[in-house]
Amino acid sequence: MSFEQMIVYFGAPALCGLKSANLLSVKSNQFSAEKILEWNCRLSSLGKKIIPVIRSSSNVLLFIYDERLLYKALCGKEQILYLMGKKYPIAKGLDALVQELLARMSGQMSFPHEVGLFLGYPLEDVVSFEKDGGRSSKYSGMWQVYGNVEDARRKMMLYRQCSLTCSRYFNMGIEFSYISKNYKAISNGGNIV
Repeated sequence: MSFEQMIVYFGAPALCGLKSANLLSVKSNQFSAEKILEWNCRLSSLGKKIIPVIRSSSNVLLFIYDERLLYKALCGKEQILYLMGKKYPIAKGLDALVQELLARMSGQMSFPHEVGLFLGYPLEDVVSFEKDGGRSSKYSGMWQVYGNVEDARRKMMLYRQCSLTCSRYFNMGIEFSYISKNYKAISNGGNIV
């Protein structure tokens, strides 16, 4: 799988407006700063961003996000109180919150638990996982579910389908910004071309 194919497959739910963010881990020798710049130029008008985070000399994380959905995921009263308790700079806005999260993930051996909130997981699941590490979750999939299992399963299936659909069209040679912009029509049975 090429670097760009990995971005499409693992980032599609955020890049198509279904999920606030995705994380993708790539080997340093697969990472291309030039490709990230190209992608960000093509996706900026859609409110999507890809930010690399150096984890180690051999590993880079890509934080792929939809600005509108990320703001929505973090702006609820309970979410704000949770992030304030973690000493996030709430008053400085979304960019400051993202930069704080990325700084906390950079070079660390473990992820801060609040990353789940940024990835669009329900606060109940994030807090419960933080307390018991997944031991008493009701369901395990893309994340550990403690609350509404049916809603979580539905979302996970939607995300998986998005990744598969976007990968198929991308591998046919269709520009990803076009796929992202038209994903809702595609997923409802429309034709992309």
